[in-house]
Amino acid sequence: MLLSHLLHFPALAMAMVPEAECKECFDLFDRDGDGKIGADELGDCLRSLGLLLTQKEVGDLRKEVVGDKVGWDQFKGLASKKPRQPEKTANALIQAFQVFDKGGTGTVDMAELQHIVTSMGEKITAQEFADICKAASLPSVGRVEYKQVV
Repeated sequence: MLLSHLLHFPALAMAMVPEAECKECFDLFDRDGDGKIGADELGDCLRSLGLLLTQKEVGDLRKEVVGDKVGWDQFKGLASKKPRQPEKTANALIQAFQVFDKGGTGTVDMAELQHIVTSMGEKITAQEFADICKAASLPSVGRVEYKQVV
């Protein structure tokens, strides 16, 4: 019910993702500074805002894009169609960590985590991993309780 109301009032849904945060994320993906991002980056950009989107949902949003670029105003409108779901996001992250928590200890080995994020899926570099750990005050070695990270 709430979701259907938000879809009819994009400004309400946008309030769930603060506009300044949305713009900052958009600008990071706008690498050439032309005020547009590639349509192929739409899903990654929206997910960077913490939105949970299936490939189908991203595909549906991309169908609304004319051409291969998305401008800021259109991006805001697309972002407002899918409000954040923090509890769902946290649960999904915990389930992902549990896959690698073989002993069921509630912890993950940082070396293993680094290997995973630098070699699987949307890979990041070892330096990016180190930077993220530093920014999040996480140790670069040893084990960390993943519920604290989420």
